[in-house]
Amino acid sequence: MTFYVITHKHFNYQSLPIGYTPLLVGANKNQNPDSFITDNTGDNISNKNYSFCELTGLYWMWKNTKDKNIGLAHYRRYFSKYTSFNILYLTTIIKGHSQPVSVSQLDTWLKDGTDWIVATPQIGGVGSLWEQFDHFHHIKDLEITRNIIKETFPEYISSFDKVMKHNNQASFYNMFYTRREEMDKYCEWLFEILFQAEKQVDISSYDQYQQRLYGFLGERLLNVWLDHRQPKIKQLVEYNSDSMARIDAARLLKHNLITRNVNLS
Repeated sequence: MTFYVITHKHFNYQSLPIGYTPLLVGANKNQNPDSFITDNTGDNISNKNYSFCELTGLYWMWKNTKDKNIGLAHYRRYFSKYTSFNILYLTTIIKGHSQPVSVSQLDTWLKDGTDWIVATPQIGGVGSLWEQFDHFHHIKDLEITRNIIKETFPEYISSFDKVMKHNNQASFYNMFYTRREEMDKYCEWLFEILFQAEKQVDISSYDQYQQRLYGFLGERLLNVWLDHRQPKIKQLVEYNSDSMARIDAARLLKHNLITRNVNLS
């Protein structure tokens, strides 16, 4: 039972709870002063980190680990034990810090029947997920992805259209905790789609941000997978440990309350 914490650099990992293990991605290029586990051993796609982002870590987890229960934490983002953003912010203000949910608690939820633990959905911009992608990225890449799913996994196309064209929010960051057999099935599906897309999309002219295409696609495709499979899901609030201190939490809570009041007015 391991929650792999994706990172590409040194961070304060000593305070992580039992069961959290740092995994250095892009390890063929990134320095490893802390001797973290790396994504460039065994069967790996570490060289693709510039375009697959944290998914090179996911691929490594899929091909090189045997954990019964397994999860991915996105670049030092963690799941809180809370299901409400406001509760997370308030407790952080009171205690002065945030604490990741324990792996033992995650395992208990899986034992009790939960299939996937994912991030609480967030709105990624104006309009549907499809329109948001069109605004921030190259829509032709999403069109190519849809065609691949239609041809290779046609049973998923209705969920793809539902998630992308009728939803305005998603569980982002490629974060999850689940059972091994669930992750194996998901990875087989996900990487089949992404590797096909990689052959059809030319990202050589993209800037560094847009070259992270397959990480962006993976975030959205997790939601398609879950919509089609209809597993029992538990959603938890995620937070960025690099900035989640008392003062940051107070600002975030104030912003969240103001935004909610504006939306209600």
